Parts: sequence; C-alpha cells; structure tokens
Amino acid sequence: MAEPRRDPRWLPIAVVAVFLALAALAHMPQVLRFATDVVPRTPPRFVDLPADAAWSLLRMTVAYVASLAFAWAAGAWAATSPRAGRVILPLLDIAQSVPVLGFFPAAIYLFVRLLGGGRLSLELAACFLIFTSQVWNLAFGVYEGLRTIPSEIRAATDSLGVKGMLRWRTLLVPACVPTLLYNSILSWSNGWYFLIACEIIVVGSSQHDLPGLGSTLASAIAHGDLALAGAALAVLVAIVVALEVFVWRPLRHWSRHYRYDTAGPGEAEDAPFRLPDLGLPALVRGVRAGARALGARVPMARVHRAAAAAAGLAIAVWRWARWPALAALAALAALGVAAAARALAPPWPAESAELPLALALSFLRIAVAYVLALAWILPVTLWLSDRPRGLRALSLAAQIGASIPATAFFPVLVALLVGRLGGMEAISILLALTGMQWYLLFNVLAGVQRVPHDLRESLRALGLGRIAIWRTLVLPACMPSLVTGSVVAWGGAWNALILSEYVVYRDRVYQVPGLGSLLNRATFETGNRTMLLLSLSLLVATVVAFNRLVWARAYRHVHARYRMES
Repeated sequence: MAEPRRDPRWLPIAVVAVFLALAALAHMPQVLRFATDVVPRTPPRFVDLPADAAWSLLRMTVAYVASLAFAWAAGAWAATSPRAGRVILPLLDIAQSVPVLGFFPAAIYLFVRLLGGGRLSLELAACFLIFTSQVWNLAFGVYEGLRTIPSEIRAATDSLGVKGMLRWRTLLVPACVPTLLYNSILSWSNGWYFLIACEIIVVGSSQHDLPGLGSTLASAIAHGDLALAGAALAVLVAIVVALEVFVWRPLRHWSRHYRYDTAGPGEAEDAPFRLPDLGLPALVRGVRAGARALGARVPMARVHRAAAAAAGLAIAVWRWARWPALAALAALAALGVAAAARALAPPWPAESAELPLALALSFLRIAVAYVLALAWILPVTLWLSDRPRGLRALSLAAQIGASIPATAFFPVLVALLVGRLGGMEAISILLALTGMQWYLLFNVLAGVQRVPHDLRESLRALGLGRIAIWRTLVLPACMPSLVTGSVVAWGGAWNALILSEYVVYRDRVYQVPGLGSLLNRATFETGNRTMLLLSLSLLVATVVAFNRLVWARAYRHVHARYRMES
C-alpha cells in the first residue's frame, strides 16, 4: 500500500508569511500617510491620556531595544578587546555627561532634515533622544558583567573547549543578566524622567508636540492645567508600578539563577506576582500547541546551517570591508569636528560671557543637592539594611520617584517657595535633587543588599549593637557602591539642569542663571547653535575633569581600603 503523501514542512510557514505580506500591502497607504503627515498641534485632553500612554510606552520600548543592541555591541567589544576599551569607555563616559538637549542637533539633522520632517521622522527623532537617555548605563552594565566573570569559571569553560555561540549562550550572556537587569530599571526610569524633553521637537521656529505623556505633562504645566497634569502623572506612576509588578519583579526572580553567590536567609526576594487565571490557561494552551506545531515544522538543522553560513559570510565581508567602513566613520567624525569648529569659531555671541559664572552657579547647586541627598539616603538605607521588606518597598518607591519628571514637582514647589525660603534658587536645587538622589539611592541599596548575612550574625554574636554593625560593617561595605552611585548621581544632576534651571509654568518662564538655562535658551528661544555647542563643550569638559580628578581617585582609594575578599 502506497504511503500517504506528506505536505512539505515549510508549507504552513509560507502560508503565514503570505498572509502577513498581504496584510502589510493592505495597510501600506496608512503607513505612507503616517510617514509624511505633519503632526497637528491640538490641545491635550483627558480622553487622549490612554493613547498618549500607549505612544510613550511604544517609544520607550523601541528606544530600549535599540539601546540593548548598542549596549551589547559596545560593551562586549570594550570588554573583550583592551585596545577597543581604551577608546570606547572614554567615549561612553563623555556621551553619558551630555544632556538630552545636547543631542537635539544630531536628532534634527539625521531624522528631520534627511527624512523630510514628517511624522515618521519626528517619531524616529524622539526615539533617538530617548535612546540617548537609556543606553550609556546599559553599555557599562554589559562591560561590568563581562569583566567581573570569575577567573575560575572562565578557566572551566576554556578547559571544556566552549567557543563561539555556545560560549555566548552559556557564559557571557548569563554573566550580564543581573547587571543588565538592574541597569535596565535605571534606564527606563531615566527615559521616563526626560520624556518631556524628548517628545517636544523644535525645528527652527516651529515646534512639534508628539502625542505622549511627556508632551501632555509639559503642555498642562505650562498652561497651569493642574488637573490634567495630575492625571497624566497618575497614568505615568501606574505604568511604572505595572512594569515593576509584571515585568521587573519576575525578571529579578528569574535573574537569581545567574548569580555567583547564594542569597542568605534575609536576602530572599518575594515570589513574582501572579494574577488569577480566569480561565486563560485553557486558551493559552491551545495557542501554545499551535505555536509548537508550527515550530515543529521548521527544519532546524537547515536553519542552523544557514545561520552558520550567514555568520561566516558576514565575518568574511567584515574582514574585507572593515577598513573602508572605519575610514568612512573617521571621515564622518572629521566632518563633524570641522562643523563643530566652524560653529565654535569667533566671534562668539555676547551671551557667552556668562558661561564661567553659569558653570560656577550650576556646580554649587549640584553640590548642595548632593549633600541633601546624602543627608537622607545614608540614614534611611542603614536603618533598613536589616529589614528586607522595607528595602523592597523603598526600591519600588525609588523607581516611581526616579520616573517622575522634575517639572511635575514644580507647581507644588512654586506654591511653597516662590517669594519665600530662597525662591527660585531653592526650587532649582530641589529639582536638581530629583535628578540626582535616585541614582545614589539605587546604588547604595545594591551595596546594602550585598553585605553577607553571616557577617552580620557573627558581629551580633560578638555583642555588637545595631549602630556598631552599621559603622563597622555595613557602611564600609557600601563605600564602593556609594562612590559609583555618586559618579552616576552627579552625571544625572548635570543632565537634570535642563529641567531644573528653566521651567515654563502658567505661560511664564521661571529660570535662574546657570548652564541649564543657557542650554534651554539656545535650544528653544534663540536657536543659537554656537551658544549651544559652547555650553555643551564646557559642560562635558567639566564633567570629564571632575570624574578624573575626584571620582577616579576616590574609586581607587575605596576599592583598595574597603574591598571584601574571601
């Protein structure tokens, strides 16, 4: 008896691909219209808040995916090649110190000028600006994860002959999971914080407000609509809490499988939150069965061979094309430097005479904000160091606080401080504090949670009290994290200057002299590119010099004196 004829294994996949292609063609006119339409300026409304939240979440997700791809490429290259690391790490350090407004010229030229200024180009520009607020600490997280792999684990994988993709899948990627997850939470918080600056694109004399929570919040505060501003802020906080409950907490629970050490009795985390099933598992099982049936028809051996061949071809092409590509990149960099030199060539605008005083005033505000941050963060974290539930609650509160843009606090601060208690100067310092304290808190919390539980118990057995344990164990163990958090916190405060020294509220501009107000005026009022580049150059030079002269020495001293070794 003849065997029944079997359908080709690729037939279901081809059918699905054809249906997807037909759906894409059917919606092509809408896609083209979206790419060329101009964003209409309409007043924000309560009814638009769900759509605004969806647009902001989509931009954040796109920027985060791009940030992950860049972080893996840059961080892995810096960690595996000492020569590349000597170039990449200083560039990342400089880029991290540039405020979001500093990337406006690049965003406008790359996406708005070259792509025509339609809705798609503005969306890409907004995603690029969000990308610049998320990517740098992710790249440092990948670098840290790869550089801190224990030597005995590397030796074990080398002795087993693990190479290529298997080495990445079993060693390198898992080693980066904990640090990458922690930095992902920070990146999302940073993206939410600067959402106002990223969703308002200024091209010459025209301003485009993209639909989103950031532009809605900025417009509501600028016009004094506190009800709409409060509603937008409530939606933002709800999204942050939902991400913590349904995304970050399960991912933290999963990432514990990739830690080198085991949690002590007081360090165990809560199990991830679970919703009631409501009959959904039965539906999901059917979908999962269909997906497995479709996946079983994929000829994996052919796919692996094709992927290996494509990877080999890409490596061969890169070996031949890397020098022309590097030459083209060097030529573009030279053109950028030449354009910046032309923009910075004298005569400078009269406003440039304010730069030294503006730098000094901004530095003093950040220093005062840093002292205020230390004054409450150190006592609170030490007090909660042996209270795991309190630490988790503080971590969630920090995520929410870090995600709220500084201008959202402005109406309350105006009502409390304008005309009294320092006025706009005090408001500027407190707004800078909102951009600094959460980075410091996140890092100190991480340092507290890394203190071994058995050392605490040993000191208690010796009769030491709680304050003595804080002074002799917890605080010294947190010093490396405190210095790391201080570096990031000062960088965050320099970035927050654009939101703390220049605020529009009830159609009135509130500002204090400083680099932040100069950057805002050069971007939104005068459009003076020379003044913008001068302010950015001074800011970057100050940050790099301060990091090298102060934080680098403090980091070496702390790691030499307070390092915990087995």
